[in-house]
Amino acid sequence: MTKGFQPEITIKEAIENIDKNNFLLPAIQRKFVWSPEQIELLFDSIMRKYPINSLMLWEITSDDIKNNYKFYSFLRKYKQRFGETNAYFNSKGRSDHFFAVIDGQQRLNSLYIGLKGTYAMKLSHKWWVDNEDTLPPMKLYLNITKPYEQNTEIDKEYEFKFLRKEKVAKENALKEKHWFEVGEILAMEKPKDQFTYLRNNGLEDNDYAQETLDLLSMTINKDRILNYFVEDEQNPDKVLDIFIRTNDGGTKLTFSDLLMSFLTAYWPDARENFDELIREVNQFGDFSITPDFILKTTLVLYSNDIKSRVKNFDKKLIMNIQENWDRIRKSILHTVEMIYRLGFENRTFPAKNAAIPIIYYVYIKHLEDEVVKTRFLDTKDKNADSQIIKKWLLLVFLKRLFGGQSDSVLQDIRKVIKASAAETFPLSEIIAKAKSNPVKNYSFDEDIINGLFEVQFGSEDAFFVLSLFYPDLDYFNQNFHIDHIHPKSKFQNKQFMNEHFTDEEIKQIGDNWNKLGNLQLLNNEKNISKQDKSLIEWVKMYKLDSSFLFVDKEISLEITDFTTFYANRVSNMKQKLLEIVR
Repeated sequence: MTKGFQPEITIKEAIENIDKNNFLLPAIQRKFVWSPEQIELLFDSIMRKYPINSLMLWEITSDDIKNNYKFYSFLRKYKQRFGETNAYFNSKGRSDHFFAVIDGQQRLNSLYIGLKGTYAMKLSHKWWVDNEDTLPPMKLYLNITKPYEQNTEIDKEYEFKFLRKEKVAKENALKEKHWFEVGEILAMEKPKDQFTYLRNNGLEDNDYAQETLDLLSMTINKDRILNYFVEDEQNPDKVLDIFIRTNDGGTKLTFSDLLMSFLTAYWPDARENFDELIREVNQFGDFSITPDFILKTTLVLYSNDIKSRVKNFDKKLIMNIQENWDRIRKSILHTVEMIYRLGFENRTFPAKNAAIPIIYYVYIKHLEDEVVKTRFLDTKDKNADSQIIKKWLLLVFLKRLFGGQSDSVLQDIRKVIKASAAETFPLSEIIAKAKSNPVKNYSFDEDIINGLFEVQFGSEDAFFVLSLFYPDLDYFNQNFHIDHIHPKSKFQNKQFMNEHFTDEEIKQIGDNWNKLGNLQLLNNEKNISKQDKSLIEWVKMYKLDSSFLFVDKEISLEITDFTTFYANRVSNMKQKLLEIVR
């Protein structure tokens, strides 16, 4: 085939080329990222005869490229989180030529999913489980009953919609709308096929339905609207340059996508390895990491300059990543597992980059196997490595040290870890290094301490502070809960409050009952047993002393003395917190 622009093809022909794997995706391509709404608008545009940007295809004729470069098939069924990865297509030994899509992947894959595939998104009220109850597959439909009445600012002329089959059956039964499965048009090239469908569904007298089906059939099956350019240069480096230059439309190529393109160009297995690691990490507390996180980690491990710049991802760095991937993968995975078993999960780990210094520490100390062993994790010794790491994380989160640009923080911590002769994570040295930084430091002044005691139940900060106060809980098995000391049910009961407190006392209590001074961390057994029991009853059950509650011995535990209890406990906790963080 001659290089340059080629005769236009129909959408149906493009779909057939995808089915036959004549159209594939090169390793440098990113994942499919279009939303259902973007696909719906694409189909509306082509029905309205709006032009589609030209595609760019790379004609693969070289046996060397076929045998040594990775290609992937198009995504047939998109499933959020669980089905976002393209399947590897083995092109080794293939005798015929084929085409790799350099520009136009998102559009072509959207056309394919709309016509022959499905799109599954997690229902908002469900947990992440890989089944159809959580992620029901949807197909693309077109309402052919009457013209679309716009009720939004989105300019649409045709009502394309991704829907679940139950909703389609229900609405079609009501006959207010008739949802036509768009993919069925591929088998309706002849007018008689369309008429048969309309007659079988009681729409043979609906002029709009007839016109719309005919237009859809012409648009998909007959109109040659896909314009494409062929590049026949058998040089992957040149094609990488073309890919970067041309991928600037639709959902834009992010900087992370760009870096991944460089990586996969020289290490074809990069994408599979990254995707596998991301899936493995997710099993621990629903932790979610991205390729960008992995790329930043590799910079911290191997590059003097850790800024995410293209020039930093040179062949030397990529070679280091490829040659040491087993240790890199294990260091990341086992660090996340350790963090999870120390009591954190995705929800209580607000800055993912805070894990990178720990990964660096684990990697350079060759601790990737040690950090997930019980002897490393299941210890209450405050001087143990795991406890020091956990304390550092809690301080980091309380001071928001990884908010905004964190490169300088990562750089400084890396220097300390690299230079440290300590046998454990060098917390004190890290704190000392940060003292000169007016913003990114570990100091807690009176205003910060006072602010922390204004946080309420459900706040991340409440978890972080209480974790410092209760180091002996079963974090190893995630067996702990935050609970109110004096039960919240009493404070939410107007009758109880009016019977036991004066108006002035109620005003003074305010919402203090829901703040840090009335919260504690409990193991699962104690939390279940406590429920709505009074504090006095619960303390007697477990024979707890005042020190467990951080109150002085003479302080009453009666709920009617809540104001005095709260003031004393907050005062003692503030003093204890200052001792911990110094």
